[in-house]
Amino acid sequence: MSHLQPENWQDQDAYSYCQELNAEQWAWEFLRRNPDYQQQWQQFWQTWQALEADYGKPPNRDFCAWKNDPRAWVPASECADGECRIDEDKVLIECALGARWGFHKFPPNPLDDDPVGEGKLSWRKPKDEPLPIVQNSAPNLASEQIALVFDLSFPLRPQLEQARRQLQLEARQRQRHGTLKPKRVQLWNDHWCELLRIQDGISAGDEETVKHRYDKSIRDEANMMINRGYLTLLRFPK
Repeated sequence: MSHLQPENWQDQDAYSYCQELNAEQWAWEFLRRNPDYQQQWQQFWQTWQALEADYGKPPNRDFCAWKNDPRAWVPASECADGECRIDEDKVLIECALGARWGFHKFPPNPLDDDPVGEGKLSWRKPKDEPLPIVQNSAPNLASEQIALVFDLSFPLRPQLEQARRQLQLEARQRQRHGTLKPKRVQLWNDHWCELLRIQDGISAGDEETVKHRYDKSIRDEANMMINRGYLTLLRFPK
């Protein structure tokens, strides 16, 4: 455990470590910069230390007394989608905090540089989301998107097979023309570094410099990445 961000966010060399990150480590880099996660972790850690002060640390912890303390739990309703173990409609605080932000194991300190590589953090598998089917006239499609129209009055199976072939062909053509960047970590490292630098510049109090240097669209993307957007990185192939 050492630091949250480089001392000088404008020093590109300070982000050279990013070139070696995998998708799970990238997800942590964005999450650890989230102010809400930082605040919630501090609150959790204060409670955890208070519990340890009262009931000890392993192997001398009084587990029975610990689990009878209301501070060690939150209502199960706060962990509805986390798949945590529920005990009498309550969930342990460490599981609830991790599930809230998309991971297993003990909630890492935002100052921890690499809990993924150290084996202290493992991400929960993101739930599969249905692919959107939109009309060809849909506005503001990104360069990596395509719109298909299905006729529901005809059988769907042959249309789906046709769509699969069409999508594969379109993807190959766009890759050849350089208009499609595949979801591979090494292809996105430089772009993600810029997003980290934007967030770190804002945290360093240099918001006006950030606004002058970066367009609103990339600033919005950087903000999106620390607010649940980091979970999309877990879909990237390892």
